[in-house]
Amino acid sequence: MSIRVVMTATIKPEDAEAFEKAYLEVTGKVRGTPGHVRDVLLRDSEDATRYSLIAEWESEGLFRAWADDPEHMRQSAAMYPYWADSFRRSIYQVRASLDSHGAGPSGPGAVPAE
Repeated sequence: MSIRVVMTATIKPEDAEAFEKAYLEVTGKVRGTPGHVRDVLLRDSEDATRYSLIAEWESEGLFRAWADDPEHMRQSAAMYPYWADSFRRSIYQVRASLDSHGAGPSGPGAVPAE
């Protein structure tokens, strides 16, 4: 079952540009990790100090294997100084989804489009 890992943090305004550069550095290292599908970095449109990173993984097991590996700490190190004080991580199982440009809803109890 695929998962989404949602990480949120508050970044000091003076660190925003450096944090976003660190994100790009880290994503270059994570690309190709077994089970990793994609990441997206979001900045709150009403509070520019609030960021969310949403990572898509093929399974929780593959994510946890990577997260528990010491290589993960080395790969992600560039981001840690910026969100160490306010970091929060949650793991969500994908229960249903909708692709507005594709096949429509999917998941338990989904009703196919006519």
